[in-house]
Amino acid sequence: MMAQVIKEILLDQNKLIKLAQESFKEADEDNSGEIDLMELRKVLLKFASIFTKDPPTEENIEEIMANLDSHGKGMLDFNEFILLIKDILYAMLEANITSPSG
Repeated sequence: MMAQVIKEILLDQNKLIKLAQESFKEADEDNSGEIDLMELRKVLLKFASIFTKDPPTEENIEEIMANLDSHGKGMLDFNEFILLIKDILYAMLEANITSPSG
């Protein structure tokens, strides 16, 4: 069931953008219009707890920021944040499909 919802979001650009907008608004605690390293850390820790995975290391978080931050500002704008949401959705889909209960 959850896998189907995730697939629908990934296939429907409007659903993906809506989810990303909601997530971005929640993550952008200082309302700067960008996600800084501290805010990214909170997003990643939240998803790690959902996956019941070990929390990401500081190096992991910095590497994710560097990979997504196409402008080299140390901040993620909304378009860069969408890429993070897509990566997370694909990870959730993979975890769901490969889990015994999925």
